[in-house]
Amino acid sequence: MILGLWDGHDAGVALLADGEIVFALSEERPSRLKRYSGFPARSLVACLEYAATRGIAVTDVAVAGRHGRAPLRVLEPVYRRGAPHRDPLGPANRAVRAWENTLPQVPLLRDVERAVGSAVVARRLRRLFAARELPSPRLHSVPHHEAHAFSAMLGEPRERALVFTWDAYGEGTAATARLARRPLEVVLRRGVDIGLAELYGAVTVALGFDEGDEGKVMGLAARGRPSALRRRLSALFHQCSDGCRLRAPLSARRLRTILGDSSREDVAAALQAVAEEQVGGAVTALMRRVGSGRPLLVAGGLFANIRINQVLASLPGVERLFVFPHMTDGGLPAGAAHRVYHALTGALARPLGHVFLGCAFDPGAAIETARGLGLTVRRRSDPARVAARHLQARRVVCRYTGRDEFGPRALGNRSLLFAADVPGLPERVNAALGRDDFMPFGPIVRREEAQVLWPARGGGPIHSDLGYMTIAAPATAEFQRASPTAVHLDRTTRPQVVDAGVTPDLHRLLSLYREAGGAPAVINTSFNRHREPIVHSPEDALSTFLASGLDVLLLEEYEILRGAI
Repeated sequence: MILGLWDGHDAGVALLADGEIVFALSEERPSRLKRYSGFPARSLVACLEYAATRGIAVTDVAVAGRHGRAPLRVLEPVYRRGAPHRDPLGPANRAVRAWENTLPQVPLLRDVERAVGSAVVARRLRRLFAARELPSPRLHSVPHHEAHAFSAMLGEPRERALVFTWDAYGEGTAATARLARRPLEVVLRRGVDIGLAELYGAVTVALGFDEGDEGKVMGLAARGRPSALRRRLSALFHQCSDGCRLRAPLSARRLRTILGDSSREDVAAALQAVAEEQVGGAVTALMRRVGSGRPLLVAGGLFANIRINQVLASLPGVERLFVFPHMTDGGLPAGAAHRVYHALTGALARPLGHVFLGCAFDPGAAIETARGLGLTVRRRSDPARVAARHLQARRVVCRYTGRDEFGPRALGNRSLLFAADVPGLPERVNAALGRDDFMPFGPIVRREEAQVLWPARGGGPIHSDLGYMTIAAPATAEFQRASPTAVHLDRTTRPQVVDAGVTPDLHRLLSLYREAGGAPAVINTSFNRHREPIVHSPEDALSTFLASGLDVLLLEEYEILRGAI
């Protein structure tokens, strides 16, 4: 019974019991602090409470991050408040980066530093476990990219799969590759000079966005033209047999010179084009090296980019693609727990079946609050039918049910739903949430219709990864006509394929809507206002509903309205 833990940015926990991930939660959800950095105390308490109610006794704790964490753990209050990672090229982040990436090469110092960092975590864990009269667990540390790799290996199939990780940096490494059947044998390791993820983050900040907002740059790219800037960005890299690497370290001044007076849209388009080219080339070279015709399992921050993932899914050597749903550092606790499970048993955990792995709550207190505020509250025996009726009436439905999704995407349990063929609704939702108007909306589609809209190559089963909104797909002419709001300017869409066996209530909702004459897709966007985490508790859902001014909140089996409809 292994608890995975990550205490960097996007902190969180995961619980692996008898070879299966049964609980996972990012600290930003209960803390209400976007991309929370530091020890995940709230999510850890929630995990231990979940374990206690199910008779699960945690025996081991797998901590992601082996080297370079001690200063941030010792100075956690400063780290949590200052968030030094927010500016990739700023002095604080450069210092953290240099420390973490240099330390693994210094044997004696790295051992001392690792011991200090582990002692800090062990002390915090002992306090939490003792407060619940639980025995202290054994502590394990897992290297950053091993944790990413083992999170990717929660995908399926794995027999012949190539496992690829890529982010800005982690303990001196930016990318790794291995075969799933030999998970500890690294066939490729690239250092931080690879630079692509670092460049994407730096340009994101240079364009006026926050670090972590790379998805906005990807969305903005559809409005621009790469033009000559693409060549200038490509020239930053030296091409070699195993991929790209930066010719020289990045600096804010150098980056400003390169970007010049180009528009934000053109900068985004050029950066996205270079990223797609570099990652596609790297995977193609890897496939030549290990043999093509393989499933590809990926994790790491770079694969939050759904257009890059679209490129990978379409490569000739890639048989199928699986992107771990929490592909950024938020997924490290699941990968760390999996790595320790493999070390203790010699086996791989069962593939991830779904990501509804967080907390579930009794909505009673929120319902009483809603009544006290004079809202119309009705208990419904068939919430799916009620939701379909509201969608048909062109209303925006705030849907809250069951457990939190693990990862950055709302997949139906903490979602806003609205019709994909009604003009004006996207603008209304953007205004209500404070959402940027250039960001695409993603559709949810039943699997039986998705198999027609996006068939896999060779007539095989549809790509399993489409269940998690982690990969863009081309929008057919038929889909563009039927669900125009679900199509981005580049004529792609980010679908979530809904399977009746995984989310039967959501599948039934879509079926009822379709039977009533609705479009094949319904828009699904996350239930949160701009710069806030996705809602966690029923109280979060109610307050966000009230602040947004949207039409209806379906809170478990309760329908909440501002007035009679």
